[in-house]
Amino acid sequence: MKENKRLFWVVSVMLMVLTLYTLTGCSLGGETIPKNRTKEQYEFEKTFEPIFKFLEQDKKEFNGLKLYKNSIYIESGNVVKDYKVFLDTSQSDIKGDYTIKIGDNKETVPVTYSNGKLNYGSEVTPLYDEEILNLVVQREFFTSLDVKETFKSAETELREIVYQPENNSDLYKHLKSKYDLPEETTCIVLVNHSSSTIYRVTIQLKSNQKIVQISSVIFEKE
Repeated sequence: MKENKRLFWVVSVMLMVLTLYTLTGCSLGGETIPKNRTKEQYEFEKTFEPIFKFLEQDKKEFNGLKLYKNSIYIESGNVVKDYKVFLDTSQSDIKGDYTIKIGDNKETVPVTYSNGKLNYGSEVTPLYDEEILNLVVQREFFTSLDVKETFKSAETELREIVYQPENNSDLYKHLKSKYDLPEETTCIVLVNHSSSTIYRVTIQLKSNQKIVQISSVIFEKE
């Protein structure tokens, strides 16, 4: 009888451990691997930590960065609009350029950046979208996405993660509404690391009628 009770206790404990493992994912050296990641995917994703850390900041910190580039690309029918902000963040007084390209027309104006806002050296229309310039994306958003594929170049430092398309997150819903996109719109997210110092995240919302692509790139100091 005692042996049966002991066996029952051991089996119960094992079932509890197995349940926790299934619900939360496996553990790697004290870290928990999400259940939608393999060990290899989890370790690979950690190499993009600088861009994840930058994106989750409510107030952007440029310490350790020499350049920051943010862009919004909108394609609707035959009309293409491309907006870019390029900032030199190596000094305390952050300066750069804002470029608008609509069709064949292109205009560039000098800008400065302070406390999350752009100040323009001359009049320009439209002003750049500061919500996108200071875009906040929490780490949990990336964790919630399944990985579609990963790539690591054998010849260069290029590394990339392409996540499975999604249409359910709060970020997706907000951007779909912001840019007046139709219901069938899907969201594709990718991150890449093209050199030892350059990290990029791209968020593309695509439908049959319209494409909106947002990109943030940080250049770390060497």
